[in-house]
Amino acid sequence: MINKLNQVKFEPMNEIHNNELIVLNNLLEAIKNRENLDEKFKLFLDDVKHHFEFEQNLMEKYNFFAKVPHRMEHDRIVDELQKLDLNDYEGLENYFDTQFIPWLINHIDTMDTVTAGFFDMVGAK
Repeated sequence: MINKLNQVKFEPMNEIHNNELIVLNNLLEAIKNRENLDEKFKLFLDDVKHHFEFEQNLMEKYNFFAKVPHRMEHDRIVDELQKLDLNDYEGLENYFDTQFIPWLINHIDTMDTVTAGFFDMVGAK
């Protein structure tokens, strides 16, 4: 479980991150309890895709200077998520604990912080 994510300078991104945290924690609970995993994983993956699409659309709209590496990182994570074996509970726990959660925290603290600062500077809506 993860309790809090750092905030960025662009409130719509904070809202999406905070919502994703709820969906992620629901998924982690489903993995831990070994129940409703297919449903919770689908909700999580859909949420992640929506999150990334939202950011990528704004990066395109405002011609964000680092949109290509940011999008590549999103694509890499979606690819990883789609390859997970939903029947391997220990593997899922390990992936989220050692890879996804640290990646998410780092991504928000680095790429998303810069992106949000840019969106704030250009008055993105």
